[in-house]
Amino acid sequence: MNYIGIDISKSWFDCFDHAKKSHQRLTNDPQGWEDFIGGLAKDTWVVMEASGPYYLGLASWLYHQGIPVSVVNPLVIRRYSQMLLSRTKTDAKDAQIIARYASEQTLKRWSPPSQANQAMRQLMSLSQGLIRQKGILIGQKEAFTSNPIGEELVLDLLNEQLGNIQNALQRIEDRLKELVLTHYRTCYEAVTSIPGIGPKTATMLICLTDGFTKFEDARKLASYAGICPRIFSSGSSIKGRGSISKLGSADLRKLLYLCTWTAKTCNPGCQQMYQRMKQAGKPEKVIKIALAHKLLRQAFAVGTSAEHFDGKKALAA
Repeated sequence: MNYIGIDISKSWFDCFDHAKKSHQRLTNDPQGWEDFIGGLAKDTWVVMEASGPYYLGLASWLYHQGIPVSVVNPLVIRRYSQMLLSRTKTDAKDAQIIARYASEQTLKRWSPPSQANQAMRQLMSLSQGLIRQKGILIGQKEAFTSNPIGEELVLDLLNEQLGNIQNALQRIEDRLKELVLTHYRTCYEAVTSIPGIGPKTATMLICLTDGFTKFEDARKLASYAGICPRIFSSGSSIKGRGSISKLGSADLRKLLYLCTWTAKTCNPGCQQMYQRMKQAGKPEKVIKIALAHKLLRQAFAVGTSAEHFDGKKALAA
């Protein structure tokens, strides 16, 4: 198998052929994709980083052409480059490192997300950006309101923009609900049957996992969410404080953490865990993180099986 590493950007992509030790740069558009595929051998596997939205066009096109393609987390490639003690940072060098990484690792074939999932991801990304803008505007409004000499136009414009953002957020929420009920209704109803998990958390979970089809087990989902334990210990002198990895989606962790406030009193499995850890003297924050992890595992179980939550099974697990 020959491996080709690709470092991609908005306007072009650099590709390195591991077997031929050759490099070329092509435009990141349909014509550049055609030129790239024209020189490929039959036993070729293409590997690239998940570079924002720029990889999606080429990766999807290669997938539909029947060419094996893998998309790797950029952090993985960065750590691999550091392991090689690489001191050069160019697009061509990055493509070469990706090709070398591919030749040494066991790769997983990538498949494009469904159209509904891509639409949901765009909506959620836009929503998060609007929420940040809303926070900035609210802060400005509070600052200007505190000033005894206020400009009426400033407050009018701020109120107008805040109203527009709120209207946009409502439209996004309505569209997300429409998409999830149209394409993931069974999965959505199963996840929302878990006591403590509401519509927003269920929608985000379904969006990030494409209906729980992107992960083989709950452990990998927990790792993706950044809610798995991180141990910092070495030898007899280094005994770091344990924590969670926080390498995944911060928004998902936040929602799961908020869900624990309800789950600790109404979810049988979480209620049992809360009482046991509380009696053991564990801090409240540690307990909540453990409950968030349990909620994630429950969501994976019902999301993949499409069965509604069973409290008796939750207690037995």
